[in-house]
Amino acid sequence: MNRWHAFGRARFVLVALFLSALAIGALSSSSLNLSAQGGAWEGKYWNNRNLSGNPALVRQDGSIDFDWGEGSPASGIGPDNFSVQWTQTANLPAGTYRFTATTDDGMRVWIDNVMIIDSWFDSQRHTITADVFLGAGNHNIVVQYYEAGGLAVAKMNYVLLGGSPTPPPVNDQTWYNEYFANTNLSGAPTLTGTTSAVNFNWGFGSPAPGFPADFFSVRWVRNIPLEAGRYRFTVTSDDGVRVWVNNNLIIDQWRTQAATTFNAEIDLPGGNVPVKVEYYENTERAQIALSWTRLSAPPPTGAFTAEYFNNMTLSGSPVLTRNETAVNYNWGYGSPAPQIPVDHFSGRWNATLNLSPGRYRFAVSSDDGVRLWVNDQMIIDAWFDQPVRTYTGEYDVTGPTRVRIEYYENTNLAELRFSYTLVSSQPGTGGPFPGTATVTSYRLNVRRGPGTNFAIITKLSTGNVVNLTGFRNGDATWVQVSLPNGTVGWVSALYVQTTIPIGNLTPITGTTPPPPPSAGATGTVNTGALNVRTGPGVNFPAFTTLDNGQTVTLLGRNSAATWVKVIMHDGRQGWVNVSFLITNVPVGNLPVLSN
Repeated sequence: MNRWHAFGRARFVLVALFLSALAIGALSSSSLNLSAQGGAWEGKYWNNRNLSGNPALVRQDGSIDFDWGEGSPASGIGPDNFSVQWTQTANLPAGTYRFTATTDDGMRVWIDNVMIIDSWFDSQRHTITADVFLGAGNHNIVVQYYEAGGLAVAKMNYVLLGGSPTPPPVNDQTWYNEYFANTNLSGAPTLTGTTSAVNFNWGFGSPAPGFPADFFSVRWVRNIPLEAGRYRFTVTSDDGVRVWVNNNLIIDQWRTQAATTFNAEIDLPGGNVPVKVEYYENTERAQIALSWTRLSAPPPTGAFTAEYFNNMTLSGSPVLTRNETAVNYNWGYGSPAPQIPVDHFSGRWNATLNLSPGRYRFAVSSDDGVRLWVNDQMIIDAWFDQPVRTYTGEYDVTGPTRVRIEYYENTNLAELRFSYTLVSSQPGTGGPFPGTATVTSYRLNVRRGPGTNFAIITKLSTGNVVNLTGFRNGDATWVQVSLPNGTVGWVSALYVQTTIPIGNLTPITGTTPPPPPSAGATGTVNTGALNVRTGPGVNFPAFTTLDNGQTVTLLGRNSAATWVKVIMHDGRQGWVNVSFLITNVPVGNLPVLSN
């Protein structure tokens, strides 16, 4: 036994010395599979499904490992229609962690304010996993759960799969890498190490001796010191690739493909920017290369950097880039500039606004499509053809605020205006509010605009109390409300009891709901067991399946027209691949939806 053990150790040393000369860096075997728990969880329990109001119970839970069946979590909490939030600060060594959530019904998981698991819908018991690289030190973990009815299950744990005794290098030219002998980055990595660049062309070969030439995956992570400004990231891959920059997924091409180049642009505040690249190889050739370039410095504070495109999808390079002091245009039947057509164009505006702290109401008026982000959070999404309409959204500002506006013009009149107003000098209050609304229906949809054709933001339950913002639509059939978390949306006036007459609220003009995307648009499944997913891609979890011959209603599509959002006979909505549908209308005629 000792002789064979000694031989094994010597062989390992020789292999390690050989691998140190490879381009993938100093790779080493890794087989860590350690439990990594951070102690007790603070659990807050509510007698509603949206974590609103004051919790009915606060306690310490040793773990999130509950199977309540049809019972209740505790005295004073109902067996149905309740929600929980668990929080924990865990001091962890560096490495890749697998987070596993098992839930019936909804569950969400955040790490350091980044959502890694999102399964917030009514469902039967199912399990979702997410692998995340964490640096050494304290990490804030938040888990949210709700129970609708029937059985109740809430389980969440995490384990250390593998990693380095030190976190990925910071402020240097080195990437930390993990190589997996499978295509989904699962389990413990077979090889770990560092490399100076993500730039490999393995051809038909293998990344390292003894490592497979096909059916493998790799993850690279690094913090890159960058100046503030706008950057273009470029990746060439054969096969699948995903790129995160500053915790934003900017390239998602997780599919088998020949060598293809993808570009994405992003505004960065400067400093150490976290970048993560994930890659998988199916068969035949294997190639991956990442690069980036700084396109421009950030605009002066308060000034907009405007980019105009000769298409409606903001694709390719802009034909015109300039600084503009405001976004306030009525082009009519004309063009923004001689090199821009009068129809079928798009634009993007970025600015950093120097605002005093408080709650602000942001407004855009548009003909046709418009989207608005504040500090990278989308607060207005009206990406469809329309006559000029005005949309509003509120946001708590604590300092300099990044604003991004995207717009497209189809045909005829073109108009785009942007403005903002201080609602309250105290962030988080959303006030002053003129009154409140109490929900009188069992389940009330909160929508992005005043009409059933607008997307659902969340749902409220009987007895929930929300604040009135002071606005209604023209015929007083919808009212705008502010939720406890600051989200602003619209609810039907038929299902709320208000403390002031709805007619006393200020009407907002131009809020007529958009027409259905394509009346009577349907699709029929032409395969067996078609997955319905929470988003437009195979990286989103599937929550049910459709049978061959089943018909669904089409709501919209993704920008590439490869996925469509559908509504099923039970009212649930999700995304399916268009390759497995026979549609009665061209998919390209459906409106583009963000999710």
